[in-house]
Amino acid sequence: MGQLRKDILRRHSLAAAGVLLFSILYYAGFGIEYGTSPNAWFGAMVLFYLAVHGVTVWYIYSGRAMETADPSMTMPVMALVILYMSGLMILAPELRGVMILGYLNIMPFGVFRLSGRGFIGISLFTVFCYSLVIFSTHYSASELLVPEFEVVIGVALMTSLLVYAFIGREFFILRKAYGEKNSELRRALARIEELAVTDELTGLNNRRYLLKTLEKQRALSIRQEIPFVVAFIDIDYFKRVNDEYGHRIGDQVLAELAHLLRVSVREIDLAARYGGEEFVLLLSGLNLEAASGVLERIRVSVENHRFSEVELEQRVSIGGAEYHPDEASEDVLNRADRMLYEAKRLGRNRVYLEGAQQLSLH
Repeated sequence: MGQLRKDILRRHSLAAAGVLLFSILYYAGFGIEYGTSPNAWFGAMVLFYLAVHGVTVWYIYSGRAMETADPSMTMPVMALVILYMSGLMILAPELRGVMILGYLNIMPFGVFRLSGRGFIGISLFTVFCYSLVIFSTHYSASELLVPEFEVVIGVALMTSLLVYAFIGREFFILRKAYGEKNSELRRALARIEELAVTDELTGLNNRRYLLKTLEKQRALSIRQEIPFVVAFIDIDYFKRVNDEYGHRIGDQVLAELAHLLRVSVREIDLAARYGGEEFVLLLSGLNLEAASGVLERIRVSVENHRFSEVELEQRVSIGGAEYHPDEASEDVLNRADRMLYEAKRLGRNRVYLEGAQQLSLH
């Protein structure tokens, strides 16, 4: 269970404890006032409250409430308690002076969740419910109503509700400000994490991310015997591009090659810039035979592409190796690097795979 749900359930437990306390006070006060226990209506109301509260807790505990705008279900919970307290006052008008405090007892529940408008709404609902209590008392026990006293109670209740509404509005403004700051911070952290694993020039993942992913792929291969191939790709005679056309054109070539690699592999594969003009592909779920076709298509697509604004013709050398069970990640990288060296030694612009599998003889 997430921490947010735990916090919400704790707040609901506190709210239920407050309602239980007032119910005990009501029971004791009823006995003192009438010399007997409350009638069946009191028991029915308690059971109704417990049933609705139980359903609410279950709804939150199940995680369904987390998909709503207010996972705490603040407004329904407050409305339920206000109705419950109003019902108790209607059943025993003599206890109204004590039970009215139950209205104020539930108000802090909304301080951290309701907006200013929400507090105004719940305050108006409270005034409406209390008006029903007064209306009922007028017909059932009018002798208990003292106009001067009722004015004082009404003013005190309204003042308290206004104070809570003001406090709630201030908390809402603070929550909104902190929420915006937290969102900005999360975006900044996400950007920092992205930059930490992304090559700025090409947009591909960098060497650091490649090595992490390679370790994960290795673990997956050990557990599920899934093959994978590592391939080094190097631009042939790239230094000439920088020397003749400058680094701006060289950067364009690197960026365009990165794009070709990105669109040539599947989503489950990884294309990364290893350093300089060297790139690495991690082809998941493929053996050397299956990977050879992918790598040859990449070589041909590079050969047919015209790079940068000056439409340069470029070639690449590719060396690949398949992961051997239980070997270290560095071992398969080193073997793929040696295959790249063989591709260059044999004349470049070719794919050379481990086991003397040579493609594209030029």
